[in-house]
Amino acid sequence: MKTISIDIETFSDVDLGKCGVYRYCSSPAFEILLFGYSVDGGPVKVVDLAYGEKIPEDILDALTDDTVLKWAFNANFERVCLSRYLRDMGRALTHSMTIIRCH
Repeated sequence: MKTISIDIETFSDVDLGKCGVYRYCSSPAFEILLFGYSVDGGPVKVVDLAYGEKIPEDILDALTDDTVLKWAFNANFERVCLSRYLRDMGRALTHSMTIIRCH
């Protein structure tokens, strides 16, 4: 795996437009509902976290792997949200989560 493209759909009881991404993600009500991804330009897969599906372990590993290039349309939003999600899972964050590039 060399690249992963990411898109997420989220929920929070905090108004993103009024409060910003950090307060939005800090809410106890914050959650990632859908996690869409494509590996190396392959088919898009969607994980429905709201219905109990789990992000595959190899994808979680890729998110914290410095050698895998991450892409997202709103890179800062995805980075902050995924950092919160991974932290809640007890996964160690690496420098790689700070490097998500915009499409």
